[in-house]
Amino acid sequence: MRDDSIPDELLVAAAQEALRDLNRTPDNRAVLDTLVACDILVPEPVEFVARRSPEDGRLTLPVIDDPPQPHTVPVFTSVERMLQTLPDVRLGHQVQLGLLAANWPTDEELALAIDLGHPDALIFAGQEVHNLLVPPWR
Repeated sequence: MRDDSIPDELLVAAAQEALRDLNRTPDNRAVLDTLVACDILVPEPVEFVARRSPEDGRLTLPVIDDPPQPHTVPVFTSVERMLQTLPDVRLGHQVQLGLLAANWPTDEELALAIDLGHPDALIFAGQEVHNLLVPPWR
């Protein structure tokens, strides 16, 4: 659960610092745990905006088929980074990364890309999402 007393700017900065640090030291569990606790934005593609969300309240994951990893769900640490990569997307759903990972599809072909298009971007294969990003308190 998120502490609403912490300003959004600090949470964005923490997520972006964690990405940068994980690119330098990928096995740093403390930094990975920080990233897992942060909120990210799941973009809603333009073609989905006109339609209602699924009736059961589930989030529709946008999947792109683009190298380096086919069948990738892009998520972003900020609106700015989302718009740099996907300028036509105007809506993003804020969700805690650990919560998204805990509910990640079992399809091992589906990868998760955080801040795709940015130098600090990280891509997690399907099994890595389950093994590395699901919080221990799940």
